[in-house]
Order: sequence, then structure tokens, then C-alpha cells
Amino acid sequence: MQLPVVASSPAPLALLASAASSDGGGPGGPVRVMLLGVRVTACAIINVAEHRRRETVGIGAVANPALLDRLMDLPMGIPVSDPVVWAEMAGQPCGVSERHEDGARVTRRLESPLTVTDVVVDAATGKELRAVQDASLFAGFTRRWISVVSGRIPDTAVLEAKLCGVGIVDQRLRQLLAAEKPQGLTRNGWSWLLEEKTYRSWLSRRIGNREQESPARATDGSSDAGAG
Repeated sequence: MQLPVVASSPAPLALLASAASSDGGGPGGPVRVMLLGVRVTACAIINVAEHRRRETVGIGAVANPALLDRLMDLPMGIPVSDPVVWAEMAGQPCGVSERHEDGARVTRRLESPLTVTDVVVDAATGKELRAVQDASLFAGFTRRWISVVSGRIPDTAVLEAKLCGVGIVDQRLRQLLAAEKPQGLTRNGWSWLLEEKTYRSWLSRRIGNREQESPARATDGSSDAGAG
């Protein structure tokens, strides 16, 4: 199926195009990252206040799903009396949470460092359907696209993309099929982990491929866990 180029591109992909040659020092832009086992280009908007706070306290990305899931149970910036959580937060950097001296109250300080507005999966010629299926893994998290080499795409891939709400762009990021806005976004420790992994890649690009990841320990006994 030959898809015509749509006259105007959506704002997030215009951001991808304009930021592709930047040094990564701005408020966001595209980063290449492995998420859910899929190599994608993620378009992110940085939470500037949280980024600056992390720089001040000396922590980077916190790629620990157990810890993030636990933190999501706590309100941001409000002390909660919970001796179990107080004990679990022992040894975590001060920028993650604050343990009060009473041995019970804990205040969450960490919040998400960015918002992933879009993910783009590269589709090799003949692999467009697989790319649509990979992009569909992010249905509960963000808007999804595939980037195709040619405007001529197999009908099965186009139909699957329409069914799943996956957009299609060409190599110049011109829109061939609009992506649907995600419905009922999932918000849990795993979605936060996707944002932390994207933030880690953004930091790595920004500082010249030198990763800054906090030494946060897992609350389940593991040192780290990935989404991919």
C-alpha cells in the first residue's frame, strides 16, 4: 500500500527532527534507548526541576523497578508513618527519600525525571508488521510510531497499524499515518522505569556517553532490574 505524505507533521515528531543534531543539553529531544526489549527512539520532555534537584544531590537515573514501585505508594513530599518502608529505605541516597529520626516516618523526594511523549520503532523493508507489533508494546505508556524506509508498505502492516493506533512516518519523519493518542495510560513502577531508562540515555548523551546512575539498592534484594 502506498501511503501519501500528510501535509503537516505532529509537534513531537517535529521536535524529533529539530533536535536530532542537538548536543542533548536542552529540555528534551530524541534519545535512542532499549525499552521492553525493543530499540526505540524516545521523544522526551525533561522535568527540569527534578533534573536540577538530582544534579544538586548527586544522583542520576534510578533504574530499580522494586524501589520505584514502592515509592509510588508514597505521596510526594508528605511524611508517611510506616516502619516497614522506613527500614526498606535504609541505605538509599538522600535524594530518593528522607528517613526521619523517629524510626517510622518517611518522606518521598524522588519523582519522574521526564515524560516520554512518543516512541519510534525503525522498520526495515519487509519487517514493517513486526515493527508495528513491537511499537504496540507501548500502548499503555505513550504514543507510538514506526519509521519506514519506503512509502510502499504491506497492507497487513498498514491495517495492523490502524487497528493498534500506531502512526507511520518516513525517514524524514514526515507523517504517513497519524498515531492515536493513548487511552488509559498505565502509571506504575514499570512505566516509571521506562522514564528512568530514557533519562539515563539522555544523561549519557548529554555528558558525552558517561552514564550517571544512582547506586540505589533494590527493596527486593536485587541490585537492579531492566525493562528489556
